[in-house]
Amino acid sequence: MEPVRAAVVGVSGIGRYHRTIMHELEEIELVAAAEKYPEREKVAENVAEVKEWGLPLYGDIVEMLDDVGDDLDYVTLAVPHHWHAPYTIECLNRDLHVLCEKPVTVLAQDGWDVVRLAEQKGRHVAVDFQYTAFPHSHMLKEFIADGGLGELTDVIGVMQWKRTDEYYSRGHWTGRREADGLPVWDGVMMNQAVHLMNTALQMGSRVEDHAWPRAVQAELYQAHPNIEVEDLAAVRADLGEATLHFYCTTNCTEPHRTDLDIYGTKGRASWDTTRAVVHLDGRDEPIIFEEPTDRDAIHTNLVACIRGDESKLYAPASEAVKATLLIDGAYASAGQIRKVPWTDMAGINWLIDYAAEQRKLFSELLGWPYSTDAVEITEDFRFEGLADE
Repeated sequence: MEPVRAAVVGVSGIGRYHRTIMHELEEIELVAAAEKYPEREKVAENVAEVKEWGLPLYGDIVEMLDDVGDDLDYVTLAVPHHWHAPYTIECLNRDLHVLCEKPVTVLAQDGWDVVRLAEQKGRHVAVDFQYTAFPHSHMLKEFIADGGLGELTDVIGVMQWKRTDEYYSRGHWTGRREADGLPVWDGVMMNQAVHLMNTALQMGSRVEDHAWPRAVQAELYQAHPNIEVEDLAAVRADLGEATLHFYCTTNCTEPHRTDLDIYGTKGRASWDTTRAVVHLDGRDEPIIFEEPTDRDAIHTNLVACIRGDESKLYAPASEAVKATLLIDGAYASAGQIRKVPWTDMAGINWLIDYAAEQRKLFSELLGWPYSTDAVEITEDFRFEGLADE
């Protein structure tokens, strides 16, 4: 069978990961690449490698698509968040399938535009939420959908990562609310935690679809001095059947965490990036879902769907947009991002762990945070910005 023909936009950072996969997989022929900032020091070695592969390198996605778009099946977008919506729409309007980095879009209203256009064009838009492609994620989701945990009651997500000031100064868009005249909202939710938020919505529903966040309440804080967005968040969301309690930061000390606990009337399941473990009431031995993960799977799944060998994407835009909806709802509920009242973040792991155990927002445990109200999330919901802008 002939390989599908593809191009990549963005060749460094996560783009290097994507183009390497596309270059190595037999079922993909990497035809071209585009890079907006080839002269930057950290990009130069990646540009050199792409040229060594014999690929034409373009400075702009439109230029690339004008030249080789008719010969392509799909395009991978490994670009900053704010370019996801316009670049995906550009590709769809040229009848191309898309693999987009996370999040699918910064604003949910743009995400729904992408979903509608993809349906109209009959094209796939996959999102690089790799957790959804993990075999143990599929196994746990099937177990939950089959009623293995009974009725769902709570989903608790904790993501504790560390990012330095150097990380936030690496680009003109990192840690910013806006870049290049577009909303970017590059905080801990939209950048790091969106993966786990997406998986929380996946596991928070007993149907095939991800849960819809019907109402969201959030408190957002900032500790890094040179950013415009949150690096500490506590979020509560009504998922219909279950309640989501979610806590994330880029200020943690070791150990790091990226995990979920899903509670039901029959027991509890824990999920992390390596395995899922189910503890059922009245059963001594846990059920363990543990299979090797394949980081190529998002690409190979999209290729199979393009060829008609598979009918369902692991992370379609229609489901991925719900994570954006959750984050936009959190911003709308918070209304502002508060500075944390201390400079030493050494105790942040303990605070997050304790809040997660109690299933409480920070304002319900401490005297210093501010309190917020929940925001109802309907199909017409739109996030337009914070009050403190």
